[in-house]
Amino acid sequence: MIIANGSIAIKTKTAGGIDASTGYPVVADDVSWSSEIPCQYSANKHDNLGKVNGEHFTIAQYSVLIETSKFSAEQVRLTDEDGSVVGNFSVISVERLAAVGQVKIMI
Repeated sequence: MIIANGSIAIKTKTAGGIDASTGYPVVADDVSWSSEIPCQYSANKHDNLGKVNGEHFTIAQYSVLIETSKFSAEQVRLTDEDGSVVGNFSVISVERLAAVGQVKIMI
């Protein structure tokens, strides 16, 4: 059992295909989000010390628990319990915790 303090939504992209006249790939422009999945998340790392070419950025990594047996995604949107978007993240790893019926997602 998780104590939900937020939710995630899975990003789905529709493939653009191939341009028949040029033979080059067409950029996928149709993006949609799944319905919200309740989750329990905590920050593994969150600081403002990132710096590239003199520009600062926030370094963030979260551990997310959801109650489900199947999960497959490349990108997710994390939202806190107030409905504010924490951010859009790439999935680093997915670990199924069979003993408790949960999935641990590193983003």
